[in-house]
Amino acid sequence: MPAEAPPEAASSRPLPEGFLPSNCTYAEQDWPILARQWFPVCRADDALARPRQVMVLNLRLVIYRMPDGIRVGRDMCPHRGLPLSGGRVEGEELVCAYHGLRFGSDGQCTKVPEKLAPKTADCFKVTMFPAVERHGLVWTCLIPDAGPEVPDGTSDSPFKLSSDRFAESMVFEFFDSSMIVDPENHQSLTNLGLTEYQRLLEEIGFSSETSPSPSSAA
Repeated sequence: MPAEAPPEAASSRPLPEGFLPSNCTYAEQDWPILARQWFPVCRADDALARPRQVMVLNLRLVIYRMPDGIRVGRDMCPHRGLPLSGGRVEGEELVCAYHGLRFGSDGQCTKVPEKLAPKTADCFKVTMFPAVERHGLVWTCLIPDAGPEVPDGTSDSPFKLSSDRFAESMVFEFFDSSMIVDPENHQSLTNLGLTEYQRLLEEIGFSSETSPSPSSAA
């Protein structure tokens, strides 16, 4: 079943063309291809008492729970670029800890403190990403432009995240815009993708007994 991202997150590319995170450790041509994959960022049942920072492909994201579900956004307040993960959730708004700007579920600023006048709420919006629940995890995609879907895992149920079958079940579909990636580069990208999956799963609390290798290629 295709992953369904919130309309506001999937209707347009949230990052500008040619975007690379600061201090990016990935090759310039590899990052946007990997960014079209889906990565796990937290457990679906995580209470998320406070906003939390997670790094995906060198990009800092903030994860927080709203009354209607978990949200994933760029961990950077559009006012001064400070991390929103240091803030708090009040009702249906994420509040920046530094200057008090408030943001709704779609990332749009809903209130600007009077001290920031003449700036208005319309001037500020957090870059948001889709948040899809599957296999007991929340997954996100940094460039959700109708590329690959959230991995279905193995035919076993529940999804065997902690077994050797984890790496074997990951099927990577690499695209660069409308073109399929050169097969010669597919293995290198597969290894990079697996490494990021495993790092994130370990941070979430799962472990994988496998490591990227030619035998785990999709």
